[in-house]
Amino acid sequence: MSAFDYARLGRTGVDVLVRSAVTACGPVCGRKVMTGMLRASGFRLGERRIRRALAQVTPAYTQMRREGTARQINPHVYYAEYAGHKLHMDQNEKLIDFGVTEILASDGFSGKIMGYSVMPIKNNLTIYDEVYREICLNYGLFDQLRVDHGREFYLCLYQQDNLEAYRTNTHRLPFIQSQSRQNHAAERKWVEINARINYPIKNVLCSLTNNGLLDIDDPCVKNCVSYIASKCCLVGLQNFVSAWNAHTIPHKGIPDALFAAHLRTARIPSHLIAAVVAANYVSNGGTLTYPSLYGQDPLDGYPDRQLQRENLWSSAYQFDHLFYATLVGNSGLFWDALDMYMSITHSLEP
Repeated sequence: MSAFDYARLGRTGVDVLVRSAVTACGPVCGRKVMTGMLRASGFRLGERRIRRALAQVTPAYTQMRREGTARQINPHVYYAEYAGHKLHMDQNEKLIDFGVTEILASDGFSGKIMGYSVMPIKNNLTIYDEVYREICLNYGLFDQLRVDHGREFYLCLYQQDNLEAYRTNTHRLPFIQSQSRQNHAAERKWVEINARINYPIKNVLCSLTNNGLLDIDDPCVKNCVSYIASKCCLVGLQNFVSAWNAHTIPHKGIPDALFAAHLRTARIPSHLIAAVVAANYVSNGGTLTYPSLYGQDPLDGYPDRQLQRENLWSSAYQFDHLFYATLVGNSGLFWDALDMYMSITHSLEP
């Protein structure tokens, strides 16, 4: 059935869709995020139908959510005039012990997640290239960049300051650094991401470590764990971002729709946000470190062997299936996949 033939779906059809979506997002997605996930796939179903289907298909998950729905967020006064006023960027280091750091950027007005990245160790160059620069190229320049006091955002702040004359409203400060807990628009999304992605993966990794299967002090093991865990997080973030941007925020609206209807970013020529900004930053007294691995890859410097490793491993496992298994605590499958990746690495070691 076409994704847009939702009007013909009966209860059984909706149950099938919801069951498939639950496999991808796990037990913590309620009717609102589930509605957004299905809407992102083209199925415009009402929240009542989704709520009934969730209760029918996964009653145990529904009961879990009912018992743990207390909000952990203290409301704060917040104001953004339009989409493009404030761009919030923040990092998440819940999996830092396993070589995974996540970066998220979102629009303050609509709540839309604008960009994200997963890396072994947080790095200015990676954050600038994969998040800030991509947002500027695809959506335009925001009036103000909001970050915490971490040094990983210095290159983004440097470029935001350089481009302040091109903004829609030049009377505002080009950027503001505040304490992490005051960066509310970014912090609130981490609550959802931790529950849906980071904590399930961390539970599996901690279980493997506590059972003695992982020697996390071994440099090669570190690198392999970082690689597999990062790819699983990336699958989870891809699913979450599309669902988040299409779900309805109470008393506000749908992030994608709000952003499109109220967008006032400044479109600027691509050469103004060139990738060579790093050289200018260094020449003006800044210091940068190049992206690095977590641990040590024995195949580093041998791209043909690295490609052979990826091909051999991917013939047996897929990251999306691996991520879905972690959502239900299937540490066995994760260990089998990780063990095979490490074994292939050692077999190809020069």
